[in-house]
Amino acid sequence: MLNKWSEEEIKILKKLYNKKGAKPVAKLLGRNPDNVMAKAAKLGIRFSKMRPWEKWEDNYLVRHYADRKNSSISHTLRRSIPSIMNRAKFLNLSAAKSPSWTEEEKKILRELYSDRKNALESISEKLNRSKYAILLQAQVLGISRPRHDHEWTEKEIDYLKQNYQTKSYREIASELGLTHSAVSHQANRQGLKLRDKGKSWTKEDQDFIILNYKKIPTKEIARQLGRSINSIITIVGPLGVSAGRSRSWTEEEFQIMRENYGRIPLQELVGKINRSTQAVSAVAIKLGLTKKRKNSNT
Repeated sequence: MLNKWSEEEIKILKKLYNKKGAKPVAKLLGRNPDNVMAKAAKLGIRFSKMRPWEKWEDNYLVRHYADRKNSSISHTLRRSIPSIMNRAKFLNLSAAKSPSWTEEEKKILRELYSDRKNALESISEKLNRSKYAILLQAQVLGISRPRHDHEWTEKEIDYLKQNYQTKSYREIASELGLTHSAVSHQANRQGLKLRDKGKSWTKEDQDFIILNYKKIPTKEIARQLGRSINSIITIVGPLGVSAGRSRSWTEEEFQIMRENYGRIPLQELVGKINRSTQAVSAVAIKLGLTKKRKNSNT
């Protein structure tokens, strides 16, 4: 258990944390950097070079801290796991922790995991643990699962046939403990074709995209809706939430630029052709009109 913070330590923290950050202060005080970050957050002290938390990030953390792994949240928000944990503590959030692995569970995992005849799904059911937890614990225990020269069982082939039209190869591979390429090759050998049409878009799906596009990563939107990133990118245009491509310039607009650039105020010209200032300036350079404006100003 960590010692309580002394008045002298807090004084040093307040003096140095803003400029130097957690690691130098932790080294000076002989404390863990995570402990220093937590104390600084509690005191409302912020490292000057640290990216401030935005409102949407706090909202995302509140919604998902209890039902998602810190590594997943870290990847989505592009923040370190200690940063996630400290922010959660600051927001008074708590995560449901899974019980520790017993020696009996570890023994069962060692017996079943290395044999590919035991699908991850069945191991998951037997131990009442998620597939993610099983993969993580296997890594901790140093248990490997052979990946090459795999002989498909009838049960695995049946599972592939039953799910290839509703699940991606990557999902099937994860559930069977195989590689993506192994599933893809087996599907080809079985003469299976991917579904031609994707699932239809519901009103709820579309509302979710309109509400969250460009506010959270596209990858996260795709994950929550169970769709591919490409499908999200394809639908945002028709939904009107994509920036899209700018419209092409017409000859008439070019002529207006030649006749007026440098002769009338820039904002007036922008309003005249209904273009942004940046677009007008870029086309002026393209048409060689910048010198004209300079001479006019002179």
